[in-house]
Amino acid sequence: MRTALACLLALWLAAAWPAAQAAVAATGAASSVAIEDPSGARVIVKYKAQGPLMQALAARGTAAATAGPQMAGTLGRRLGLTLRDGRVVDARIQVVRGDASVSSSALATLLAADADVEYAVPDRRRRALGVPNDPLFAANPATSPASGQWYLRASDTTIVAATNAVGAWAISTGSPTIVVADLDTGARYEHPDLVGKLLPGYNFVSTNGGGPYTDPSAEDTGDWTTAGQCGSGEPAEASSWHGTQTAGIIGAKTDNGIGMAALGYNVMVQPVRVLAACGGWDSDIIAGMLWAAGAASLPTANPTPARVLNMSLGGCAASNGPCTCTQAYADAVNRVTAMGATVVAAAGNAEGQWVSEPGSCTGVVAVAALRHIGSKVGFSSLGPQVAISAPGGNCVNLSGPCLYPIVTTTNNGSTNAGADTYSDAVNYSVGTSFAAPQVSATVALMLSVNPALAPSRLTALLQSSARPFPTSGAGAGVVACKAPSASVQDECYCTTTTCGAGMLDAGAAVLAAAATAQPSASLTASAATVAAGGSVSFDASGSSASTGRAIVGYQWAITAGNDSASFVGGVAPSGNQANVTVGAAAAGGSFTVAVTVTDSAGQSATRSTTVTVAAASGGSSSTSSSAGGGGSSSGGGAMSAAWLALLALATGVLALPRQRRLRAARCRA
Repeated sequence: MRTALACLLALWLAAAWPAAQAAVAATGAASSVAIEDPSGARVIVKYKAQGPLMQALAARGTAAATAGPQMAGTLGRRLGLTLRDGRVVDARIQVVRGDASVSSSALATLLAADADVEYAVPDRRRRALGVPNDPLFAANPATSPASGQWYLRASDTTIVAATNAVGAWAISTGSPTIVVADLDTGARYEHPDLVGKLLPGYNFVSTNGGGPYTDPSAEDTGDWTTAGQCGSGEPAEASSWHGTQTAGIIGAKTDNGIGMAALGYNVMVQPVRVLAACGGWDSDIIAGMLWAAGAASLPTANPTPARVLNMSLGGCAASNGPCTCTQAYADAVNRVTAMGATVVAAAGNAEGQWVSEPGSCTGVVAVAALRHIGSKVGFSSLGPQVAISAPGGNCVNLSGPCLYPIVTTTNNGSTNAGADTYSDAVNYSVGTSFAAPQVSATVALMLSVNPALAPSRLTALLQSSARPFPTSGAGAGVVACKAPSASVQDECYCTTTTCGAGMLDAGAAVLAAAATAQPSASLTASAATVAAGGSVSFDASGSSASTGRAIVGYQWAITAGNDSASFVGGVAPSGNQANVTVGAAAAGGSFTVAVTVTDSAGQSATRSTTVTVAAASGGSSSTSSSAGGGGSSSGGGAMSAAWLALLALATGVLALPRQRRLRAARCRA
């Protein structure tokens, strides 16, 4: 029987494997996917310390125990498969090899169900960490700036503040289902590195602070001003293309052979235009916040609500004192976070003085800016409201090209749009405006590996994964940062009370988020209705774990209707059994069976199914199923459940105050 099943499985694998490969290719993630051995299955198996196989090994003496487990033959006989021993990894861990008729993923699922096995996971090939082929990414004396996108690389003794985006990309290059709303001056949709990465947004800029908002275009049309236009003594300014720049840092096309790389890689950006010439009104900005997160449907509902709001803008009501959070902004932040959106804001460029509003609001991830060596860059605001710090760009030299700017998408028009281009060592981008999008992009990558994370949990993981601030390496006379006051303080050594929890580590943050991801529990029943005296088979083998993990345990229970049913054999099966049978007793009732699956990282999820007990055999109906806060239907005949189980194995699958204007957090170098 086992041999026949193995042959049937092999035929299914041969038929289904090309389709499975095509499905993987369609995800666009092939460059970062670990590769299975095409010559035959190979699985890392850890045995239970007190299981019969390990006890038998210990009984054979010291020499056998020292040689380690070599139990592939025994496991193969249990499955009706030909397996052979691979290398011994540890006292209870070995590699088990199979032939090319079964994939590593499928074999791992079969072995994980063995009562002697603690876990079984595919043994996959990893590659040296790749970097995107965007020409501005790498340090190169022939490009401008020569340091390239230094802030995306792994930290070293020179670029201490670098965010290790490459480490994050090794875990996830982001999901296009995760949206970052960029509340700014809009964006240039035709920029070659932004085409296809910008969702439709909306224009909330009004001329009088009131609206109504009738312009659906979030195009960055320029924000130039003439002398005195924004107030007496205010100078004329060229268009900043500020929103185009922040959008590029978050989500420019990456690994496309042109221009730059974006920390958010595959995540999508939704420009929300709230700033124009002279800045933007609070009411416009708040309207944009509510619309972006789906908390308000004026002027029309956002079809793609954002999970992250990037706000590289700010201002302060007081001319000489702390920037309080007004009730209007506090209410807006509370409403959007209740919708599941994380608000990230620039701390401001007040040269060591107070954090700007809305960065000063509780619940906002306020971001201060660092120099490449990890000290606070002179222009950055600071204070206890700061959650974390990230590179803001710095030039080091007082003349000549800027050495460590933030490279991003921009436009060269001084008023109206000109040619689409990139910032560089001459036309450079520096400021807390460009530190905040790096944090927003990191949050988006974290949500890509675990969409269930709430804003408060995301903030906690960002902070707990941050790297400590350096206390040396700057020039002579640089001291520890002090609490903000009316006095300016330029470069200083950050502390956790002035610059947040530490330096952004995107790789560690995404890894921390992935560690919290729960598996997906699946449960099918062979029938929705069963006659008294009959039995129903339940199958949880379709359950799946997140990337790099495997399902290692199944805990079964009858959670309702215990008087109507019992497990065949009288007790719940062992923790490694993916299939159970339940016998029905008296008619006229129902019973509910639940399975809790646990993955190799210790995370678990539960799903349940209810079956009706009838007086006589009858037709089946839809099975009621639930998991967590939601549910899905499952069911079908015994044959369809078997086909589904085989298919799962074949594919390797086993979820308002006085109006005032706020400005973009622009830094004049």
